[in-house]
Amino acid sequence: MRRVGFVVCALAAAACGERPLEPREPTPGVPHYEIQSYNVEAGDHGDPGTIAAVGKNHSDVVCLQETTPEFEAVLRAEYAAEYPYQIYQHNEPDPGAAGLAVLSKFPVVDSGWHPGPKGWHPAWHVIVDTPDGKLQILNLHLRSKHDGNGDVVSSYLSSSDDHLYEIELFVEQCDNGLPTVVLGDFNEGVGGVAVDYLEDRGYTNALPLYRPGQFTWRGNSVANQFTQTLDHVLFDSAFEPLNAWVTNAGGSDHLPLIVHLEQAYDWDAAPP
Repeated sequence: MRRVGFVVCALAAAACGERPLEPREPTPGVPHYEIQSYNVEAGDHGDPGTIAAVGKNHSDVVCLQETTPEFEAVLRAEYAAEYPYQIYQHNEPDPGAAGLAVLSKFPVVDSGWHPGPKGWHPAWHVIVDTPDGKLQILNLHLRSKHDGNGDVVSSYLSSSDDHLYEIELFVEQCDNGLPTVVLGDFNEGVGGVAVDYLEDRGYTNALPLYRPGQFTWRGNSVANQFTQTLDHVLFDSAFEPLNAWVTNAGGSDHLPLIVHLEQAYDWDAAPP
């Protein structure tokens, strides 16, 4: 079942400027899952486009950042049938950018809310109980480059050190024995310190495998000319990638990022 060395080959190809991986259909009989990350942007959560974008791809699990209690009520009503398992956490009394949510077609267990250090954004560790085994997701929102301690310039210059501190703190609370996906708004691009930290520990960043350079964030400019790849979905060796893409939908400054993964081995057995 395992395509031996796919990650090594894909990264080597990217380094040499060769073509990215081609999306493929799931291996017959092998469980597979679509997982979405989407920062819905705290603010006008009554926007119909943003509400529709949450469920547009019909992913198995949808992880959101910057949810609010008001948006929770909207989503519970809109997606009660498609996503019977929904959990939300808001950093009262100051919800908004600190809010996180998970909407799932499978049961979800809260395995730990991790407040951001120094008052920054939080992370949330959840377990998704699929019919074919448990997987854990770390849904995170690393601090904005402009929201550190100090003025705008010092906050920007210290963001890399702060992101490394955050990712180390959040990841160490995960269960190393479970298949794991780390996703969310990293507030840094490909090659950022938090992404590198995960890759050094065996995780693979999905979007660059298939669509390197595709942006997930658009600034307030004419024709969205100011864009960056700030959102990422990384997976460990328990998964094989099938596809990864960004959907141009919603009114948020971020765009939905979807990754399609299949099991690399039987999760009820020992890893090969």
